[in-house]
Amino acid sequence: MLVRSRMTPDVPTVSPDTTIAQALSVCREHRLRHLPVLRDGRLVGLVTDRDLRLGMPPIWAEDQVELQHLLRTRTVGEVMSTDLVTTSPDLPIEEAGRLLYSNHIGCVPVMEGDELIGLLTETDLVRSFVELFHTGGPSSRVEVRMPNRPGELARVVRVIGIEHRINITGMVMPPSEGGDGYVAIMHLATLDAAPIVIALRKLGYEVGWPSLDLPAALTVEQSVWDNEQVPLIL
Repeated sequence: MLVRSRMTPDVPTVSPDTTIAQALSVCREHRLRHLPVLRDGRLVGLVTDRDLRLGMPPIWAEDQVELQHLLRTRTVGEVMSTDLVTTSPDLPIEEAGRLLYSNHIGCVPVMEGDELIGLLTETDLVRSFVELFHTGGPSSRVEVRMPNRPGELARVVRVIGIEHRINITGMVMPPSEGGDGYVAIMHLATLDAAPIVIALRKLGYEVGWPSLDLPAALTVEQSVWDNEQVPLIL
């Protein structure tokens, strides 16, 4: 999944000479929070709806004539950001997400050479991760903590896909903070993940359904194979 497949293309733009009033109108018309600023077709800045609102004089100003004058004469070039972080369309979406997070920004212009071809926003990223886990049908979320050893993921997947014949419709494996293992976060194409959770726990894995972060209250489920009482995090 690359930036080019999740960015917003053909975004409206403004120039440094666009007035704040005009830029606000563009934001409202297109329901945008970020506007690229172009001069002669080249990206020179970025302005947000917050920049525009902060650049306006207060509505309680006594001189309403002056207020209206400033709205129509103060320009985007006076309030835009020029120290920009940009990305390429072929960057993996997770790397682009890290770029936004590490720089504390809400969007990043997507450049192909010197040409602006789109914007990647926080909303685009959220939509990407929603689509990543969208199953289109019944599903269960399961977390499995496994040691950092070759073959562990294959072992877990075999239990789910081969032994129980359940499809894995989405999975991510963020590294653990200690670096001594991984947690596989899976979406399974079933509403009843109990048999799978029981089977994985019997193999020694720590399993949470839907999360390992739930309180430590345990219930007891009857094993479907040998009637052994197995504690299950629910």
